[in-house]
Amino acid sequence: MSFSLKLDKSRVLRVIIETLASIVTEAKFKVTPKGLTILAFDDSRICLLQLKIKDEDFDSYSCDKKIDIDLNIDDLDKILKRSTLNDSLEIAFKEEDNKIKIKLQRETEGDKKLTRTFSLALSENEIENLQLDRLYEIDYNSNWEIEPSILVEAIKDAEIYSEVLSLKATEGEGLLFTSLGTIGEMEYYLDLEDLRSSEINETCMGSYSLDFLKAILKISPITLKLEMGLKSDFPLKILFKLENDCELSLFLAPRVEHEEDDDDDDMDDF
Repeated sequence: MSFSLKLDKSRVLRVIIETLASIVTEAKFKVTPKGLTILAFDDSRICLLQLKIKDEDFDSYSCDKKIDIDLNIDDLDKILKRSTLNDSLEIAFKEEDNKIKIKLQRETEGDKKLTRTFSLALSENEIENLQLDRLYEIDYNSNWEIEPSILVEAIKDAEIYSEVLSLKATEGEGLLFTSLGTIGEMEYYLDLEDLRSSEINETCMGSYSLDFLKAILKISPITLKLEMGLKSDFPLKILFKLENDCELSLFLAPRVEHEEDDDDDDMDDF
């Protein structure tokens, strides 16, 4: 079993991997003849991520059979950071090697090409193969599309006061972002006209970790469309439609207030 995939410019995948590395340590790469899926979740299982890139969205793509490999995202990120944004990027794998090969290539003066090749061993830790079907089947009755810059602004405002961002979607009205701390509070209200589109059919709310939201929004420079789904007592859903027709889905479990003897987050949803 083997695969090979190539992008003429490494920028998009480099930003994606850098973003994932700020949240997770390892990820499962599922490669099929139809495309690449990257599945990852943080150690506390608060945040689940899934990236999909179709075979046709690579400049070159070859896969003879479905392959699952586990990689250390931190190490992959270190390698990709050695590229410039215009470097071509090729990732290849042969089962007998038990590692991937990463080739970075750029054009230099005089029509010459500078080529560097790195290898990266597969992770020794087998990553759980989570199925996301039941998360995608959740009926989110409050959905909207928002400008990425607006969400970035709300998160930056909220972190002045707390490590938690609370969201409330009100039918017929709009969205309210709030953050409460010992020094004060923040409210950021958006009516329906402030959103690119919306379908808010019920009033719902939830509170979510700012650490994960700040980290995932590192991907905003390559985000073309940002959609969100909210349902009380359920994970927050964020769908990023990225350059190169990539799609990144995030499910973030809500913060739950426990009794005094148990102040951990509730992750039963995942």
